[in-house]
Amino acid sequence: MYANTTTTLHYLYDPLCGWCYGAAPLVKAAREILHVQPHGGGMMTGARRQAVTPQLRAFVRPHDQRIAQLSGQPFGEPYLDGLLHDTNAVFDSGPPTAAMLAAEEMAGRGLDMLARLQTAHYVEGRRIAERAVLVDVATALGLDPGIFAETLERQFGSALQAHI
Repeated sequence: MYANTTTTLHYLYDPLCGWCYGAAPLVKAAREILHVQPHGGGMMTGARRQAVTPQLRAFVRPHDQRIAQLSGQPFGEPYLDGLLHDTNAVFDSGPPTAAMLAAEEMAGRGLDMLARLQTAHYVEGRRIAERAVLVDVATALGLDPGIFAETLERQFGSALQAHI
């Protein structure tokens, strides 16, 4: 937990934001001394969700290279050479944000879920908008998969919109 209970860091994030992934070590360090209150940005939700296309890949690759250079955060081959070439994949911030909210509701582990989802996406090249992947990540965090799946479903709709 954090040492300073009187100060809150408000963290605006999106699970599909490369710069948020680049800042993950700073968020981790901040959590050791401050209360960190996450606020989802909804960067790729609703009409802004996107299928992976050559255009999307061309847009994100130089940013990912810059983020890696400045932050030292790794971008794995399964992401760079797999997910970014998977034209069946859809980048949608809604489901991973809902997963973060579900982990927070269940066990106060929303930021742990966010960090693990960022790794699943940017290092492992996993489709973090898919419910099966979200349940798998939650299970790896020690959350009960059945209860997580139920809690996740409750986060969609008005709960997710209120958070964003």
